[in-house]
Amino acid sequence: MNMISLPRPTCPYCDAAMRRWPLGQAVLACDTCRRPIVRYLAQPSSRIFRLRPVYTVIYVAAFVVLLLTLALIAFNPVETRHIIPAIAIPIAMFGACDIADGWLSWRTSIDRGWRTLRRGKAARAIGLARGLFGIAGVAVAIIGLLAYDEMAGSPRPGTPSPKIAAGRT
Repeated sequence: MNMISLPRPTCPYCDAAMRRWPLGQAVLACDTCRRPIVRYLAQPSSRIFRLRPVYTVIYVAAFVVLLLTLALIAFNPVETRHIIPAIAIPIAMFGACDIADGWLSWRTSIDRGWRTLRRGKAARAIGLARGLFGIAGVAVAIIGLLAYDEMAGSPRPGTPSPKIAAGRT
């Protein structure tokens, strides 16, 4: 049989050689840095695939959601309280990715940030800091969503409705 030998893919995060990509599988974890890598079809006509870390894809999706919701709010005047979930949900997505990426940086001692690949103690320290910032981001998002719920005026269980409370006084 005449089969063309395909080169092994390299991880876009740590630049290490990955194992062969199984057919029909969209996500594969790198053996070196443990980051989940997604494969997508960049040019369908020539069947060219691209590899990206999953966290990068989530960052881009959260940024697009943030821009779209802020543009909709800017062009369609709404109450000020509706800006809170438009900002809190992408911040929660950023924070969740930072937590996972920080954990993997701490575990594997491999970190990439600002186009620089770091290994060793520096990568572990940055991973720990990234995880803590991710926890802070998720906490801020949760506080924002709780404040949005409070501003919405939803009644709490066990409290009388405003009509009943107005009738008593």
